[in-house]
Amino acid sequence: FIITQPVFDVESFFSFMKKIENTGLPVIAGIWPLASYRNALFMQNEVPGVVIPDSVMKRMERCRSKEEARREGVMLAREMVTAIRGAIAGIQVSPPFGRLATALAVLARTDAEAEALL
Repeated sequence: FIITQPVFDVESFFSFMKKIENTGLPVIAGIWPLASYRNALFMQNEVPGVVIPDSVMKRMERCRSKEEARREGVMLAREMVTAIRGAIAGIQVSPPFGRLATALAVLARTDAEAEALL
């Protein structure tokens, strides 16, 4: 298996997938639900290999409370899973600060279920 760094950018992810397609190895995508704009800045600037597009940074920056930021981070993670689902063998969800409810919200079947877990 290949396990990726946290994925925030679909274009970068598929570029990576193109580079490794000849390996034949299944890919587990790292999914990190962002907890705040500060968390996004840290991931973008301090974690090698992580690419966070401006559109994601702007969405996190607009959040005005911790709760709103956590919800937005989960929704972004859910969107990422939906976008790459057909190209991966699975996902590995790493919720910030070990928040199990956040991981479960990413995995929920519907947005309403996800919201109820937060």
